[in-house]
Amino acid sequence: MSSPSDLDILYSRATDWLYGNLATRLWSDLPDDWRPRARLWDVPDWLAAAPARRVLAVNWAGLANDPRLSQQDVVVLMSKVNSAAERILLIAECVGTDSFQRQFQGPEWTALVDVGWHPQTLPAALASLPYRFLYHTPTRAERAVLAQVQATAAEQFPLRPIPWAVVGKATAGRAALVAELTDWEPDGVAFLPADEPWQGRPDRGRLSRAQLARLLAKTRFYVWVSRHAHSHFEAFRALEALLSGACPIKLDARPADGPEAPGCVLTDVAVLRQFAATDAPARLITTLCAQLLARPPLGAAFAALW
Repeated sequence: MSSPSDLDILYSRATDWLYGNLATRLWSDLPDDWRPRARLWDVPDWLAAAPARRVLAVNWAGLANDPRLSQQDVVVLMSKVNSAAERILLIAECVGTDSFQRQFQGPEWTALVDVGWHPQTLPAALASLPYRFLYHTPTRAERAVLAQVQATAAEQFPLRPIPWAVVGKATAGRAALVAELTDWEPDGVAFLPADEPWQGRPDRGRLSRAQLARLLAKTRFYVWVSRHAHSHFEAFRALEALLSGACPIKLDARPADGPEAPGCVLTDVAVLRQFAATDAPARLITTLCAQLLARPPLGAAFAALW
């Protein structure tokens, strides 16, 4: 890259906090030789700025639906993104879902960065789009937290007072999951707000980041099931759990769409109950932490893509 403003990272502070957090973590964790050449923008502020030659849009659907932007602002935003020489979309969505498709109702992207724990195969309509996979790892600052979790998991995990937590938009499958988990351990926590038409706001269908972290810091198992028909592994949930010392468990009896995180995916609550009765959960936490710490931190991994 050739100028101090070679990379503009765009995110929306007013929509999904998960992506806002990702953009902030990525920018702050970029290698030292990248930081002077990268700018982080809350999207309304970027409309008045001269764009860099390379623009990284973190969650285009969130940018385009930012409630602070008028329809005309969105038209200007799309035109401005399209004026950049390189237009990169960064998302963590499951291929085949509406959430994935919404990301392509906008600029003409020159590359896609897919964030997760395993690569995906793009649909035929996007086969010509350059694809880069970014393994979702902790930042340099988060590595110290993960190392502490790794060192204390065996001692601390059994002492956590909340047996399980389920967080996400309400679905029939999640309601059934909570009922089964309650039959097993009645003192768990479920946060399942009613489903609603898609809209952009920071807390849509989730606790705030701080609230979720406080909950998971007291929880043994962070359990989830997908709300769509695909068996995609939600790496964000796994890392959120591990950074708080909780054990990430996805329940899914279907064959995986791709390689899954070893030990993180169980078929049902009956298997989880057997798993929980051993020292396997603490060992899984330790193993996953070690695997993540063996990889480059998030910013370095992103820089290596280019």
